[in-house]
Amino acid sequence: MTQDEIQFLQEFGRRVRYYRKLQALTQEQLGEKANVGYKYIGEIERGRKRASIIILLRLSQALQISLADLIHFPIKTGDEQTRYMQLIMRLMENRNTNNLKKAYQLLRVCLKED
Repeated sequence: MTQDEIQFLQEFGRRVRYYRKLQALTQEQLGEKANVGYKYIGEIERGRKRASIIILLRLSQALQISLADLIHFPIKTGDEQTRYMQLIMRLMENRNTNNLKKAYQLLRVCLKED
């Protein structure tokens, strides 16, 4: 596997974990909704498994996001904007729903979003 492929799997896993936690789902709950074993979900989140297109579709449906949203992220990490987006995602990864809501509200205020 190439370095880009390894990086893609790791970023994809972070993205699955991010959306799963955003919906306050456990790996078991996501697995049930997507008809995928929870251990497989864990392996995907750690960037250790390659998911088929059907699994990607199931995950996107279970997470109630588009397939494009699930897999669209920059692979190269050289630019500053990408680096900060990744830092924010990593910071939010292991937070509970209440903390995620607070962070979202804080960002909206800081960015003056309605």
